[in-house]
Amino acid sequence: MSDRVELHRRLAYAKWQAYAKPHETDRITYGDEWVYAPDAVMMCPLFYGGEPQRMADLYNDEVAAAMAEYAPDGDMLTPEFRMYWKYMPDYRIVTPFECTATEWGFTQCDTYAGTLADGTVLKLREWDYVWTNERGQITRWDWFVDSREFYPLLELIGLDPENLTLQEYTVNFLRQGGIRSQAPTG
Repeated sequence: MSDRVELHRRLAYAKWQAYAKPHETDRITYGDEWVYAPDAVMMCPLFYGGEPQRMADLYNDEVAAAMAEYAPDGDMLTPEFRMYWKYMPDYRIVTPFECTATEWGFTQCDTYAGTLADGTVLKLREWDYVWTNERGQITRWDWFVDSREFYPLLELIGLDPENLTLQEYTVNFLRQGGIRSQAPTG
């Protein structure tokens, strides 16, 4: 296995482990090898008509203000899961690690699931395609989910799926799951 293919396998595993075992670490992180190129883009067909968005542009003034207020530690990943844990304390990836690592990047498919208080299990299957440049920096991340699975999750957290932007989704999970939105423990 080439060094590049091995790097891509490690990147995929880091993402999987972060979401499959979040209660063990109490912090969602992909690790130090996840580095985005300055011109990296992200695309999901359910946002922006499927047009790729520069990741730097996704961090707008509203997201920056929400980060400053609700996640001053800079942790932008854990609040999303804290938000879902309010409704489904067991929410995580439930499928075993599997990826296809190649010279260009990797693909992976994971299923997230959690149980509501009434016993209903919500599932979301996500397909990821991640490309890197010659330095191993992520240049593109395309992710695909089925709206029939994703929209119930959005509605659960109080969002209208129609015309939702990634920035609105991000601000919502920062408000609901950021460290400053948590009740103090005594």
